[in-house]
Formats: sequence, structure tokens, C-alpha cells
Amino acid sequence: MESSLPVHSSPGTPVSAIRFWERRRLLYNAILATVVLLWVVLTWPHFRPALTLGSLEAFMVLGLAANLCYCAAYLAEIFVQLVSIASRQRFRWALFILGTIFALVLENYWIADEIYPYANDPPPSLFAGAATMPTATIASNMNFPAPLAVLGFLAACGGLFLAVASIVVFWFARKPKLARIASVAIGAGAVTYFALLLGFSAGSRERVLAHGQEKYFCEIDCHLAYSVVEAKTQPDGRFVITLRTRFDETTTSPNRPKDAPLTPSARAARLVDSSGRVFAPAVAVGTPLTTPLKPAESYTTQLEFNLPKDATGLRLLINTVPQWPDKVVIGDENSWLHKKTFFAL
Repeated sequence: MESSLPVHSSPGTPVSAIRFWERRRLLYNAILATVVLLWVVLTWPHFRPALTLGSLEAFMVLGLAANLCYCAAYLAEIFVQLVSIASRQRFRWALFILGTIFALVLENYWIADEIYPYANDPPPSLFAGAATMPTATIASNMNFPAPLAVLGFLAACGGLFLAVASIVVFWFARKPKLARIASVAIGAGAVTYFALLLGFSAGSRERVLAHGQEKYFCEIDCHLAYSVVEAKTQPDGRFVITLRTRFDETTTSPNRPKDAPLTPSARAARLVDSSGRVFAPAVAVGTPLTTPLKPAESYTTQLEFNLPKDATGLRLLINTVPQWPDKVVIGDENSWLHKKTFFAL
């Protein structure tokens, strides 16, 4: 019976909570690993080109992220402490099952949307020499899976709100111990989130793409690709860039209708010279960059710039129009300290 348990193993003690969650962490990881194995086996040989050192490193990073998300159980434990001691184990099991189901749904969605379409183009290794790197890699505005980045941001906002609300409730309920636990949970969550944010920014690198190379922008369940078709100076001195926008039908989620149109997110186009000066286009001619596309469709847009004669070493930057959440979205090109991907002209 619950009452016969010694104090150190009672369901109401911190030791018991740690013991419960850390033992189930092994089961949690085993379940997620089994899903990955099933994807590889059941779709073989689709994933054969992706069995590289770079892919292994990427899965290790994602495994670490999954375990950091698992630590949210300790935030939920604050509320578990409010129920009776006899019911705490049942509440913990319910939270574990619901959280694992959520992780399974997210894992399957991410594999289908972010990994399956790119099996033939695995990521390069971070530690191996240049000789082991693939000759063609996809340039993207994200170096962290977009669905995970969005869900992580929403989860961080929701967790912050719940933790602050719990501190207020516990304070007025004269439960200072629980209020302090909630404060520690906020601090731990903030440290974890910003460590991921700054870590992926530090891991990014500046890239300059040649003519014809594409830069991909994730639209959650599909991708748009941008490339420079032509760049030349007109007789009247105007510098004109022809930009191609393409809806890559091979990168759509299996759940997305094949003929569903997509309205691109607002994009910003800027020229940057060797001195760091930034120039905005004077006018855009042709198809606007926000024109909807269907899978496999594309269009071109001419961007005209009025440049000073001393502007040299020009590079084009196309990015999503920065908004306030972008600065704190993990892996986003607009996040703090994140390097940019330019087009050579």
C-alpha cells in the first residue's frame, strides 16, 4: 500500500519523481528509436543514401532535442504535486503516455516532411574532412526542422505562461516551496531554450550561392526555392536581377494535396556590397513575389536597383521579412547571430 512505503520512496517526494521520470526516459527513447528503425526498414532502400556520418550526427542532435523536450515533465510535476499522494503515480503515467503519443506524432510528421524528401541529399558531417562532404547540399533559411522550431517556440511561450501563472497561484495560496520550484522550472526552461537558439546560430555558416543554385524556404509542409537567373547592368545604369521562384513538388508533405496552391510568405530582397552597405530594390517588375503557386509551378521577377558607381562585390540576400518572433525561433535565418545565405552576382 502507498502508506507503507518508506519516506524516501514515497510518491510525494522529489526522489520518487526523479526516479519515475528518468526510468521512463529509457522507454521514451526506445520508442522513438523504434519508429526511426521502422521508417528505414519499411521504406528500404529509400534511405540507403542517407546512411552517412552527417545523418548520424543530425539524429544525435535531434535525439538531444527530444530529451530536452522530455524534461518538460518536471514542469508538469509542479501540478502533479497538487493532487493527493495516492493519485500521483496515475497522473504521472497519464502524462507520460500523452507526452509520448505527442512525440510520436511529431516525429512521424517531421520524418515524412523534413527527412524523407531529402534522403538522396544527406547533410554533411560536422567533424569529417571536406572529402567526405557531398558535392551538392541544400541551402535553406533554416538549420533546424521548421515544424520543431515552431512547436518549440509555442511550447516555450505556453510553458512560460503556465509557470508564471503557477507562481502567482502558489504565492497567494501560501505555498512558497511550490512557487520556488516553478521559478526554477522557468529558469531551467529559459536556459535550455536559449542554449538551443544560440547553439544552432553558432553552428550556422555564411554561404554564397552561384548562379542557378537554389535557396530553399520552408513553409512548414512544403518548400519554395529561389535562384538568380540573370544579373546585369542596363545601359541607363540600372542593375537588374532576374529572380526565379519555384514550388518544389518533391518536398511537399505526403498529407498536403498535390494541387493545393501556396501563397509565399513576404520576402525581403537586398543587395549588400563589399563595404556592408545595403540597397533595397527601386522597383519590382514581373510576377510579384507573393503570387500563389501550385506544386511544380514557377515564375520570374525582375528586381531593379539604383546603385552608386563605387558599389562592388555585390551579393543578393533574399530572406523572410523579419518579424519579432523570428529573433527567438531556433534555427531561423533571422534569429540572433544566425549567418545568412547570399546569392553571388
